[in-house]
Amino acid sequence: MYLITIADSINRILKTPVGSRVMRPLYGSRLYLLRDRKFSKEWQLLATRYVFEAISINEPRVKVDRVNFDTDPVKGTVQISVHLTNGETVEVTND
Repeated sequence: MYLITIADSINRILKTPVGSRVMRPLYGSRLYLLRDRKFSKEWQLLATRYVFEAISINEPRVKVDRVNFDTDPVKGTVQISVHLTNGETVEVTND
């Protein structure tokens, strides 16, 4: 039995840099590498790859179906929508 929801787990995974957790070097994602980079098609491809990798390694309860991005240029934020094969959608922001 899991004590944390899938949405909370995915939020934690994607906001934690890979290698920052002691005793769990694979936990987290590489999304931190994209910070301060220009939002472009290349950025979206890398972010999608990093989301798929992180969730497939760290969250055995679900699989990612697709990833969408919504930007707010005024606030400088990116919202990542992670659509899962179980029908759930998890929203993650870079705040």
